[in-house]
Amino acid sequence: MEVANSNLFLNIKGMRFFSKLYNLEIVHSALEYIPHDNDIFIATIPKSGTTWMQTIVYALLMNGRAFDDDINDYKASNPFLEMDGQQAIESMQRPGAIKTHLVFNYLPYNSNAKYITVIRNPKDVCVSFHRFITSIGRGAQNDIAFDTFFNDFLAGKTGHVDYFEHLISCWAHRNDDNVLLILYEDMQKDIRSVIKRVANFLNIEISEELLERIVIVSSFDYLNKARYNEKIDSKDNVATFKFLRKGITGDWRTVLSDEQNRRLETCFREKTKHIHELNILWDQYDVFNKE
Repeated sequence: MEVANSNLFLNIKGMRFFSKLYNLEIVHSALEYIPHDNDIFIATIPKSGTTWMQTIVYALLMNGRAFDDDINDYKASNPFLEMDGQQAIESMQRPGAIKTHLVFNYLPYNSNAKYITVIRNPKDVCVSFHRFITSIGRGAQNDIAFDTFFNDFLAGKTGHVDYFEHLISCWAHRNDDNVLLILYEDMQKDIRSVIKRVANFLNIEISEELLERIVIVSSFDYLNKARYNEKIDSKDNVATFKFLRKGITGDWRTVLSDEQNRRLETCFREKTKHIHELNILWDQYDVFNKE
């Protein structure tokens, strides 16, 4: 059993879990979970559209039900694998979806289970993740400066996992029959098409009426007005999570310095240079300077 040298993280299989937020035994039990054939996993790195996808999948499974129509049912149907552990997953309300931030290669795997993974460009993930952890009351790194966090992000030393390791591990499974890879930026551009893809992947027939209902109840406007952050909080009150913020694309332009932008682009190009499709994936969204 590998444990981090500092008090900040639990280090398990190269993944870093904030020691104030996670329990070592629960994380290990999560890694030992044996998936059911009908399990649905929503696998993302933090700040890559996890909540958005959870509310879409829940509404699809529940014929258009919003998360706040029955908040207890929503919580029971959407456990967090590495925070709630194996026992909670076994007893979860089904149908439902299991949230996880594990590296894809360490996910409990069943060839009959379904895995939805959402990936987002590293610039927006870096900025959004920093704002998230600094907003957690009594949580993880609420006082870390962005410059320090940025350096950790490039070095793969932030909480959870190395962004690039997570990205590449997801990308490697994009053509698996039981894996659906969604681009966060595509969700921003055309959410209706994304919802249809998810419905098809889950073998759910969707009418135009149901589609429009899901667009509404999964929108950031709806979730904010319904106070998602306040209703979906930590069960032990150790921290107050702000799952939702802006949910926009391109916010990095207001935060990254020119030097940081160049360094992150160089890192991305280097990490993905042998994967051409991934290397150019965000070119249509003007995230990276064309070479």
